[in-house]
Amino acid sequence: MKSHSDKVSQINTPYARQMTVNQQVVRRTRIKRCKLILLFFTVVFLILGLQIIQSKRSLAKINASIRTSKTQLARQKEIGKDLKQEKQQLHNPDYLQQIIRSKYNYTKKGETVYNLDN
Repeated sequence: MKSHSDKVSQINTPYARQMTVNQQVVRRTRIKRCKLILLFFTVVFLILGLQIIQSKRSLAKINASIRTSKTQLARQKEIGKDLKQEKQQLHNPDYLQQIIRSKYNYTKKGETVYNLDN
Protein backbone atom coordinates (compact mmCIF):
# COMPACT_ATOMS: atom_id res chain seq x y z
CA MET A 1 0.00 0.00 0.00
CA LYS A 2 1.13 3.43 -0.82
CA SER A 3 0.70 6.15 1.74
CA HIS A 4 -1.11 9.36 1.06
CA SER A 5 2.08 11.45 1.31
CA ASP A 6 3.67 9.59 -1.60
CA LYS A 7 0.97 10.94 -3.89
CA VAL A 8 1.55 14.55 -2.83
CA SER A 9 4.56 16.41 -4.11
CA GLN A 10 5.77 19.88 -3.29
CA ILE A 11 5.62 22.61 -5.87
CA ASN A 12 9.07 23.86 -6.62
CA THR A 13 8.36 27.45 -7.55
CA PRO A 14 10.24 30.53 -6.36
CA TYR A 15 7.22 31.60 -4.31
CA ALA A 16 6.95 28.20 -2.59
CA ARG A 17 10.69 28.21 -1.84
CA GLN A 18 10.39 31.73 -0.42
CA MET A 19 7.46 30.69 1.76
CA THR A 20 9.41 27.67 3.05
CA VAL A 21 12.40 29.89 3.86
CA ASN A 22 10.13 32.42 5.59
CA GLN A 23 8.51 29.65 7.65
CA GLN A 24 11.92 28.36 8.67
CA VAL A 25 13.04 31.87 9.67
CA VAL A 26 9.86 32.41 11.71
CA ARG A 27 10.30 29.00 13.36
CA ARG A 28 13.96 29.73 14.24
CA THR A 29 13.00 33.16 15.57
CA ARG A 30 10.26 31.67 17.74
CA ILE A 31 12.60 28.96 19.07
CA LYS A 32 15.26 31.59 19.83
CA ARG A 33 12.69 33.82 21.55
CA CYS A 34 11.39 30.87 23.58
CA LYS A 35 14.94 30.01 24.70
CA LEU A 36 15.56 33.64 25.73
CA ILE A 37 12.32 33.74 27.71
CA LEU A 38 13.18 30.46 29.45
CA LEU A 39 16.68 31.75 30.20
CA PHE A 40 15.26 34.97 31.62
CA PHE A 41 12.80 33.14 33.89
CA THR A 42 15.50 30.69 34.99
CA VAL A 43 17.80 33.57 35.99
CA VAL A 44 14.98 35.35 37.82
CA PHE A 45 14.03 32.11 39.58
CA LEU A 46 17.63 31.53 40.67
CA ILE A 47 18.03 35.08 41.96
CA LEU A 48 14.78 34.92 43.92
CA GLY A 49 15.66 31.45 45.24
CA LEU A 50 19.04 32.68 46.46
CA GLN A 51 17.41 35.65 48.17
CA ILE A 52 14.95 33.35 49.93
CA ILE A 53 17.77 31.07 51.08
CA GLN A 54 19.78 34.05 52.31
CA SER A 55 16.81 35.49 54.20
CA LYS A 56 16.15 32.10 55.85
CA ARG A 57 19.78 31.94 56.98
CA SER A 58 19.66 35.44 58.41
CA LEU A 59 16.34 34.62 60.12
CA ALA A 60 17.93 31.55 61.71
CA LYS A 61 20.86 33.67 62.94
CA ILE A 62 18.51 36.28 64.37
CA ASN A 63 16.43 33.61 66.12
CA ALA A 64 19.60 32.13 67.62
CA SER A 65 20.63 35.60 68.77
CA ILE A 66 17.20 36.13 70.34
CA ARG A 67 17.43 32.82 72.20
CA THR A 68 20.89 33.76 73.50
CA SER A 69 19.66 37.18 74.57
CA LYS A 70 16.68 35.66 76.36
CA THR A 71 18.89 33.29 78.34
CA GLN A 72 21.22 36.17 79.23
CA LEU A 73 18.21 38.25 80.28
CA ALA A 74 16.95 35.43 82.49
CA ARG A 75 20.39 35.16 84.13
CA GLN A 76 20.56 38.90 84.68
CA LYS A 77 17.06 38.92 86.19
CA GLU A 78 18.13 36.16 88.57
CA ILE A 79 21.21 38.15 89.54
CA GLY A 80 19.00 41.22 90.02
CA LYS A 81 16.68 39.29 92.34
CA ASP A 82 19.66 38.08 94.36
CA LEU A 83 21.02 41.62 94.63
CA LYS A 84 17.66 43.00 95.72
CA GLN A 85 17.41 40.32 98.38
CA GLU A 86 20.94 41.08 99.57
CA LYS A 87 20.12 44.80 99.63
CA GLN A 88 17.09 44.13 101.83
CA GLN A 89 19.16 41.93 104.12
CA LEU A 90 21.78 44.65 104.49
CA HIS A 91 19.13 46.81 106.19
CA ASN A 92 18.90 44.14 108.91
CA PRO A 93 21.47 45.00 111.65
CA ASP A 94 21.97 41.38 112.71
CA TYR A 95 22.80 40.27 109.16
CA LEU A 96 25.06 43.29 108.64
CA GLN A 97 26.94 42.49 111.84
CA GLN A 98 27.31 38.86 110.74
CA ILE A 99 28.77 39.94 107.36
CA ILE A 100 31.19 42.39 108.96
CA ARG A 101 32.40 39.75 111.43
CA SER A 102 32.85 37.02 108.80
CA LYS A 103 34.42 39.09 106.01
CA TYR A 104 36.50 41.58 107.94
CA ASN A 105 37.18 39.65 111.19
CA TYR A 106 35.58 42.45 113.20
CA THR A 107 35.32 41.87 116.94
CA LYS A 108 33.77 43.65 119.86
CA LYS A 109 35.89 44.77 122.77
CA GLY A 110 36.87 41.89 124.93
CA GLU A 111 36.10 39.18 122.31
CA THR A 112 38.69 36.70 121.15
CA VAL A 113 38.40 35.18 117.64
CA TYR A 114 39.70 31.66 117.01
CA ASN A 115 40.19 30.64 113.39
CA LEU A 116 40.05 26.91 112.92
CA ASP A 117 41.06 25.20 109.70
CA ASN A 118 38.57 22.62 108.49
